[in-house]
Amino acid sequence: MNVLLVPLFVLVFGSCASSGRTVKEGEAGDLVVLTTVPAEESDRVSDGADLESDPGVIPDSVIAPGPDFDSLVAVIRSEAAEPRKRTVLPFGVTWTPIAPEEGSAIAFRILAPRGGLVPETVVGRFAEGVVRFGKMGRSWLGFAAVPFDTEGQVRLDLEFRFGDGSLYHQSVALDVTAREWDEATLSVAPRYSSPPPEVQERIARDREQIREVLDHASPQWLLDGAFESPRPFDVTAEFGQKRVFNGELQSRHTGLDLRGQVGKPVHAAGRGRVVLAGDFYFSGNGIFVDHGLGVYTGYFHLSEILVSEGDMVETGDLIGRAGATGRVTGPHLHWSLWVDGTGQDAGNLLGLEIPTP
Repeated sequence: MNVLLVPLFVLVFGSCASSGRTVKEGEAGDLVVLTTVPAEESDRVSDGADLESDPGVIPDSVIAPGPDFDSLVAVIRSEAAEPRKRTVLPFGVTWTPIAPEEGSAIAFRILAPRGGLVPETVVGRFAEGVVRFGKMGRSWLGFAAVPFDTEGQVRLDLEFRFGDGSLYHQSVALDVTAREWDEATLSVAPRYSSPPPEVQERIARDREQIREVLDHASPQWLLDGAFESPRPFDVTAEFGQKRVFNGELQSRHTGLDLRGQVGKPVHAAGRGRVVLAGDFYFSGNGIFVDHGLGVYTGYFHLSEILVSEGDMVETGDLIGRAGATGRVTGPHLHWSLWVDGTGQDAGNLLGLEIPTP
């Protein structure tokens, strides 16, 4: 029996895989059209192929001659789908504070337009720093750092990535104002203004350990609402203050000092994870809390640490007690904030609008 058997079965589940391509890139307020372009079909069968000249190609259908054939093989080929056009509406972008200053943190909130496409990820750049956004409810929240000596118009450049790989870009401009910084001359123990050689290795180890923490960004937000002051908001030294210690050491004050006698309670400013706790040469007893996506708060010069590394803390939890350890002129709490590894004014956190998940 002259029967031609073709042991091939093709099952088609749907259209070809596709990859997105941005046809037009938009600024704020523009409409952008994204086109989904089918992937190349590298082994697509050509029409009119000749079995003798190209034995690896099977024509549209092969039917064995004769009345007693026992199989029929159908070759089903998926044709390239027509490109699908979609409209991306501009996203709403809000921020606090409305008029940011150098040295401040900015909380950005991204709102998807009603009926618009929902991105899988949102990433931004601001003042040469990265703004990492995390999903909170029906919006995305991200923090930006405004470094020292930054002023004038600064752009937030946003990139939205969708599930099929297509991208949408949007930008907004913010006006950043300069800030006047206080100056102070302070007296401390000589070992803190001119550290002796035997402690240099410890100082270098402290810096390396701290930098390793601040250079890491957790992949999701741990926040669950607005920040709170870790102590009554009675400021004794402003962030960014220019300082001279013992007439010889110049530095910037990279935290915000809050009044607090030895033993007074210190609370977590926001929900997060304790990622580092210990005794540091200049900062004394200190705690670092990770709030997610590159945002950290620090609590220093403590007389007592009441949490351990790895602990999850909630806003308002008791985590330590004020003290006078490290380089200080008296007891207080030194409260710090870092965004994308850059020191910022922690007091600025109290005015930021942060949605509840």
